[in-house]
Amino acid sequence: MRVTTLLNFLLNLQGLWVTGVRFEGGIMVISVHRRFRRLTCPRCGRRQRGRESKRVRRWRHMSIWGNEVWLEGEIRRLKCKKCAAVVTEAVPWARHDSDFTVPFEDAVALLAQQTNKTAVMNLTGISWVTVGKIAERVVAEKLDPERLKSLRRIGVDEISFRKRHRYLTVVTDHDTRRVIWVAEGKSSEVLKSFFELIGAEACDRIEIVTMDMSAAYRKAVLETLPSATIVFDHFHIAKLANEALNEVRRELVRNAEDKEQKKAIKGTMWPLLHRTENASDEHMEVVNRLRPAEPLGRAYLMKEDLLDILRGVHRNAGGALNRWMSWAARSRLKPFVKLGRTIRKHLDGILALLSERITNGLAEGINNKIRLLSHRAFGFHSAPPLIATIHLCCGGIILPDLQLL
Repeated sequence: MRVTTLLNFLLNLQGLWVTGVRFEGGIMVISVHRRFRRLTCPRCGRRQRGRESKRVRRWRHMSIWGNEVWLEGEIRRLKCKKCAAVVTEAVPWARHDSDFTVPFEDAVALLAQQTNKTAVMNLTGISWVTVGKIAERVVAEKLDPERLKSLRRIGVDEISFRKRHRYLTVVTDHDTRRVIWVAEGKSSEVLKSFFELIGAEACDRIEIVTMDMSAAYRKAVLETLPSATIVFDHFHIAKLANEALNEVRRELVRNAEDKEQKKAIKGTMWPLLHRTENASDEHMEVVNRLRPAEPLGRAYLMKEDLLDILRGVHRNAGGALNRWMSWAARSRLKPFVKLGRTIRKHLDGILALLSERITNGLAEGINNKIRLLSHRAFGFHSAPPLIATIHLCCGGIILPDLQLL
């Protein structure tokens, strides 16, 4: 068997064949020749004859027998009549404007899905920045364009990715459980740009939008999706209830008459934050000493009753929530009076939570994964590389298996 025949079999790249091989300082340079004559525009895909110029170019490929491999061959430029521009032709073995072959970039992207960029850099011998650029190209090609066309239930949430209030808006699909769109910022205009992207027809099909109590996101949904139901997240309402309870406890600590009383009230923090069914015997001893007539005992009962309503314990959840708001209004506990007003202001979204029984937990879980992706990269200086990494790891992109051993 000839060497060129063996290399053709090992490379297995569409559109070219091997014409020769040489070594340059431990690097294997494989000379290749194209199997086609027509030139393809990388912008519009139009095929035509007639080149403007040509030159020799190299593309990094997967290593062979432990040797770094580069493909060397001609690349041509054409004047596309449709685009009215002179561009470098598109070739089937490499993505446009890339110095790497498609199998090499797919392998890098597959590694980037599983581990941090520094490890990928050490395994492949390319730079940290290049790993991010490859991820962006792979995502641009492989991210499913149909993901935005049949949306029914979506979740919206924001996540901080840098100091000084740098945020991303993340939109997830509850049905596919994948990230479908990410953009920098957390304003209503940012979310509106997503609705503009998917179009009016797709917007009309959206039935449910889960989110936290963000005024910006709520404004965008009300103005763009008037027929969609807004569902507020159970977690954020429970968080507000626990914060109100903590504020009552802190106020009692500040007004305590002596150190012993202050110490006793401080010791109730963790027992009061636990749900009754999850509390230990030691915590229940603290809870059982509370008196409903006292502010702390009343605050604890109000917190527990609200969380029971959110869990669907009551048959008539709407009526139970109205009774709770009346109780909060006359409780003489300022944090719970304020919480009652907040719940009344967002009542439609909370009632939708009780009827639809869907939460924003999917978006919160994906945010945890995004934080892990950011931490393992030791942070990102800008949004585009992080957005590409999010789509690569959370967007449902499936890459070919990589067999190293």
